[in-house]
Amino acid sequence: MWLRVLAVLLTLAVLWGVSEYKESYDLKLITENHYRRSMADFVSSLDGLESNLAKSQAAGTPTQQVYYFSQAWHQSEMALKNLTMLPAEEYGLAYVDQFLNQIGEFSKILTQQITKGDKITSEQDQTLNEMHKRLIAVNRDVQEFYNDMNTANIAWLDKQTGQAEWTYRGIPNRTAAQVVAQGDEQGTEEQQAKPMSIRGALEQLDASLQKLPPFTYSGQTETHYVPEPLGLPDKEVTEDEAEAVAKNFLAKVGYADAEPQLSGTTTGAFGGYTFQYADKTVDVSKKGGVVTLFRDERSIGVQQLSVDETAAKALQTLQELGWNNLVQTSTEDFGGYILLEVVSEVDKVRIYPDRIRLTVARDNGQITGYDATPYWSFHHERDLTDRITPAAARQKLRPDLQIKESRLAVISLPGWQEAFCYEFRVSKEDEEFLVYINARNGVEEKIQRIIKSPRGEYLE
Repeated sequence: MWLRVLAVLLTLAVLWGVSEYKESYDLKLITENHYRRSMADFVSSLDGLESNLAKSQAAGTPTQQVYYFSQAWHQSEMALKNLTMLPAEEYGLAYVDQFLNQIGEFSKILTQQITKGDKITSEQDQTLNEMHKRLIAVNRDVQEFYNDMNTANIAWLDKQTGQAEWTYRGIPNRTAAQVVAQGDEQGTEEQQAKPMSIRGALEQLDASLQKLPPFTYSGQTETHYVPEPLGLPDKEVTEDEAEAVAKNFLAKVGYADAEPQLSGTTTGAFGGYTFQYADKTVDVSKKGGVVTLFRDERSIGVQQLSVDETAAKALQTLQELGWNNLVQTSTEDFGGYILLEVVSEVDKVRIYPDRIRLTVARDNGQITGYDATPYWSFHHERDLTDRITPAAARQKLRPDLQIKESRLAVISLPGWQEAFCYEFRVSKEDEEFLVYINARNGVEEKIQRIIKSPRGEYLE
């Protein structure tokens, strides 16, 4: 009987093992096919990206330049999407991801610039040349190990016994011994250690990019700052003066008896003093003596106010703090609190770069978060004259758009350039948009789509 039981158990174990092996094999096959498809798409997108950047430098008309830059923009996004699906230990490979993002963003900026009638500057042309040269090296190496992957028995993750190795030229990446032996000659390409898998090749490519200097150009992502804040008052305050500023701020937001204590100092563009009172923190800049940040980490009680009532109380508090020229532009409801954004308004012109972000509790309408760094970063005197008529601006809109609101506004452009515009809130087939027409030359500067959600409206 025991022999029969053991025989049955052994048979079941064998059947289970065969089933698990088959499922494991099928899963491995599916995963490898997924990797191969992503790799093929990545290689194709990267090759197309390099080709379109090359063609853009030979294009002689704005129409052709827009076409090739827009294609490069699209292909960089496709390459990034497929890169994240490849078997690297680091999701997306930080430096390859950054490099492709830079190319895509730069192509997008140039597309928008040329579409508006502006020419590529000599500095931008130089940056484009440098990007293209580096992309040629990256594309060459990717094409090389992709060809080897298809002709040799190369593993995706780990090298197995008996698998082929391949020569991988790579971006120049010499060892210290090679530098000493060859006198550190510039531009000499050396072979890197041979990667043992596709993962190894991708990570070696990423590591080689880390050794190259980053690009610097006026892009949206890299220039969301100014070298020095433009709006800080031209004076410096002492610690005692900064403490008085913090105490006054706390009193206005609801803590009349607060006695803030210095907890540290900060450096940088908004360097100054940090004061602590219970679970509240106030940052006061040394230059200008203004509150740049405030955080109140108290527990929020039961909701007592509506969203509109909460926003109204916050605006009243801002007036008590001396802000008399701010208007509410957006509100998001998160249940116990709201996120409120206000911007400066001068002569009925909204200055969107000069904004303050607030977090406001719905239990009593008290401000629990205050960020004025965008305002103090970008606030300065602007020329708001020499404008075309509202009727001339409306003529620039599509005739099938229904205008719901219009006003004058200053908006940010790529590189934190600014444009003085007419802002039109329009609707078309149950969707709403903000269309910005330059108030000086009638150029359509930007379009934003208004998304309505249960928490409020936001733009994309």
